[in-house]
Amino acid sequence: MTDLFDFLRSPRAVFCLMLMAGFDPLVARASVPHVGLAEVSSGQLLLKPEHAGRFRPAVTQSTDMQVAVTGPIARTVLRQQFHNPGSDWAEAVYAFPLPQDAAVDHLRLRIDDRVIEGEIQLKQQARKTYEQAKRAGQRTALVEQRRPNLFTTDVANIAPDSTIVVELEFQQSIAWQDRQFELRLPLGVTPRYQPATQELAQTTALGGGWAVLPGELDAIVQLGQADEGDTPINTVSIRVDLRPGFALDWVDSPSHAIRRQPLDAGTQVALESDKTAANKDFVLRWAPVASTQPQGGFFVETTAAGEHYALLTLMPPHRRLAQAHSLPREVIFVIDTSGSMGGQSIAAARQALQLAIKRLGPGDSFNVIEFDSDARALFSQPVAASLANRERATKWVARLRANGGTEMLGALQLALAQPGSDAWLRQVVFMTDGAVGNERQVLKAIEHGLGNRRLFTVGIGAAPNGYFMTEAAQVGRGSTINVATDSDVTRQMIELFTQLEQAAVVDLAIDLPVAAEVLPAQLPDLYAGQPLVAVMKLDALPETAEVSGQAGATAWRNRLDLTQLQQHSGVAVHWARQAIRGWERKSRLGAPPAEVQRAIETLALQHHLVSRFTSLVAVDKTPARSAEQAFKRQALELDKPAGWKPPGSARTQIATAHAPLAQGSTPSLLLMLIGVALLLLAGLFGSQPKLVRVSA
Repeated sequence: MTDLFDFLRSPRAVFCLMLMAGFDPLVARASVPHVGLAEVSSGQLLLKPEHAGRFRPAVTQSTDMQVAVTGPIARTVLRQQFHNPGSDWAEAVYAFPLPQDAAVDHLRLRIDDRVIEGEIQLKQQARKTYEQAKRAGQRTALVEQRRPNLFTTDVANIAPDSTIVVELEFQQSIAWQDRQFELRLPLGVTPRYQPATQELAQTTALGGGWAVLPGELDAIVQLGQADEGDTPINTVSIRVDLRPGFALDWVDSPSHAIRRQPLDAGTQVALESDKTAANKDFVLRWAPVASTQPQGGFFVETTAAGEHYALLTLMPPHRRLAQAHSLPREVIFVIDTSGSMGGQSIAAARQALQLAIKRLGPGDSFNVIEFDSDARALFSQPVAASLANRERATKWVARLRANGGTEMLGALQLALAQPGSDAWLRQVVFMTDGAVGNERQVLKAIEHGLGNRRLFTVGIGAAPNGYFMTEAAQVGRGSTINVATDSDVTRQMIELFTQLEQAAVVDLAIDLPVAAEVLPAQLPDLYAGQPLVAVMKLDALPETAEVSGQAGATAWRNRLDLTQLQQHSGVAVHWARQAIRGWERKSRLGAPPAEVQRAIETLALQHHLVSRFTSLVAVDKTPARSAEQAFKRQALELDKPAGWKPPGSARTQIATAHAPLAQGSTPSLLLMLIGVALLLLAGLFGSQPKLVRVSA
């Protein structure tokens, strides 16, 4: 028996247990929730080791965000201050999420009292500039876009026991809905699931499961084990100078505790603590007093080159449309129950879905689809929203648990394949954190398979994928909301119900007396409480404009007098970012790749923007490290998103990777217990198990 216990304590026994539990170390990187450059929280410094498995942590002293809100645009200066505590020169890379429409246009490297400004270059040239400076011992920084809402910065030649500050500037538009405004700053990213696609198989050796994407395999780290209430690994301070252009009724944050104080022509808001955990999105909302509630705005910018840009925001009439009551609704609810939805996320999603089902009218029909590694529908086809069917659905939803992979595409295809009639108002409500790596594939499926449906997205959790949620709703001609916690569910879902139950203002058009390139090219349908938002490049500044649409059976028109225009900086950059996004949509729809790349490069270089094909690079011309002095790279643990539970708790160490057991359709814990029993039997009968290689 002593030999048995000695064997069970050996690495060989651990290996056997893993194999019996369906875990193959040879494919571990393809099946577990690794966190890489695409999955880290705000401003994380990832100092990679020279040799695998040797990690020496760097210290992030502070992360600071200074935001200036003026009218419809917010401009943020993001400062990351890092200290290298070691005796070696260091090269670092850190990743950070940004708002889905963020335009990154400035980079500064601050070293002592010197400031090195970054310049925009084509992506390959910028990388070459950075590598050359790194080899020459010059301090240098490089900012690249990994996804539309995720960026990384490389910093080379950080001296021993020294501090370096990387400063970025970006701008975003302010959301306006239901007579209130919202600023959202992503501070964390839920680990993303990469399905096993043919495209991935041709690019890397990874299979399906939790994995980083091609090109993002050079910095794999794990989420930290700190729970809420523990000392955070990374902290952030935020200050917002709020000058919206009207008198404020209230200012509040549903996500964080804040301080407020008067500011000239506005209000200053700051996080209550300057060392707040960077593990969930910061959300700030405000509303004007009733007498100053804006009905619209027209903001213009004329550049030094004489080009004219304008941003139009206009609130259509707030009214219930007759068509919404004359046609029954067919609503397909889709709920994400994958591993990334663990913890608070699945609880909020269940509550939101149960509220939605109870809200259905007797003349409606519905179905519910849940998905993780597979997609399953409650009914074979949409059924009448009778009391019995709604009660059956709410009980089914109450039993849902989070586990497995995030195979979103199959669930979407199942939802879009549900039988129905053009005589119905057909709506799909998608509840997810959007934590997928194949966003482009899913968005393409929506564009090609939507038909006459409308797609509404509900972002769940403390750090949803804002780019995917917003883009999916836009191409789906619907709208999006975010539900962070259980306490936020009722208000947010009532807001969504109001939109679902009221038909849109459709066939929107903008008539201008001058030539204009208006974005988005196809104006969206509008729902209750939603404003029309469009940005345009103009041949000349107009004196009038007219917006028209169809509100049920009633034609709607609004004529704007533009003779008293005022200049507003940032509109040109906002237009360029939207133009780049428009070309990305054309790419998904089949536009020639070379044409898309040329157009995006031209826009990004002209407006000094980081994009898929351009990067910002800063180089200190004075060498700091001699060629004889080597430098090393290290890795930092990252804060878990607030309320997020990893899709597995059992951990093991294989080579240099720390990873939870893979979560799939087979319960790993059960198989582990079976494996233990088999090992005990083997020991009792005097035979030792043979190691068997499990193929991927």
